[in-house]
Amino acid sequence: MPVPPVYVFPFQDRTVVVDVRPDAGVYAGAKASDKSARIYDHSIPDEEWRAGIYRALISDPGQDGFFSALLAQFRREREANRLDPDEYAELLAVFVQSIPYETQDEISPRFPVETFVEGIGDCDDKSLLLAALLSREGYRTALLYFEPERHMAVGIGCPGTGYMDSGYAYIETTNVTLVGNPPRELAGGTVLSSVPIVISIGEGTLGYHRCSETAEIGTAIAGMGRELSALGSEIRDRERTLKEKRELLDSEKASMDLLQLRGDFAGYNRRVAAYNARVEEYNQIRSGLLLLVERYNRIAGAHNHLVSNQHDRKGLYAWLSAHQAP
Repeated sequence: MPVPPVYVFPFQDRTVVVDVRPDAGVYAGAKASDKSARIYDHSIPDEEWRAGIYRALISDPGQDGFFSALLAQFRREREANRLDPDEYAELLAVFVQSIPYETQDEISPRFPVETFVEGIGDCDDKSLLLAALLSREGYRTALLYFEPERHMAVGIGCPGTGYMDSGYAYIETTNVTLVGNPPRELAGGTVLSSVPIVISIGEGTLGYHRCSETAEIGTAIAGMGRELSALGSEIRDRERTLKEKRELLDSEKASMDLLQLRGDFAGYNRRVAAYNARVEEYNQIRSGLLLLVERYNRIAGAHNHLVSNQHDRKGLYAWLSAHQAP
């Protein structure tokens, strides 16, 4: 068995360390298992046999010891930091999201213990691991399978209609993102447009109640992104204008200097007022450009803060509430 990684990842305002050594026999058995489906009754819908495979990979009793040891570490973290149920769900999500994403050539997904030991996974592998953790901790959990896009995510029960009227909040597992905020596009530019097949996992009743906060953070990020795009375009336009005017000023100055060298002081003096007016115009454009750049940098700093701290919904929402829009 390969040596499992010691997982170290940021969560909220601290660093979490997860160090579990699953039983080698459990890992070997999972690795060697045939995960394909043999369908003898072709009247069974694809989504039904697919759901059966996924549930079997998650609920296999041979992994119980592994999950007990892993969840014991997360529960200690929960108790030490007095995490509420929403924060605890976020902790489990950030852990799985932090596992490196790697597209696999294998047709069948891994057992969760395989993903943990090998320290990598694709969307199927990571979603199965997170769904297993959430369901075992009593959350209403589902796998969200997007067949046309060949993508999988996790759903967690939430108030309201949830993602695409599924009753679940969306959790992307391929990278660290806030619970409830689906990606605008996946790696490679794929956009999720299909209605997912919802595969219920477990009998949990706990839900996630911070989607309004994560949506507000997502809206702020999107708004800042649009403003940065508009400002960037305006800055580039002004830079081009400034460059053109600088070149005209340089040409005018060279021409005036030539008049002085020739002793044509009257001709030189006739052009001074117009030249100074152009210099003043240039300086005004430059001052306006500097203000735009300052605003751009201020918004970019706020945008980068929100984007780079997706592991800390609680801190981001407090920060956003304390700061007016830049």
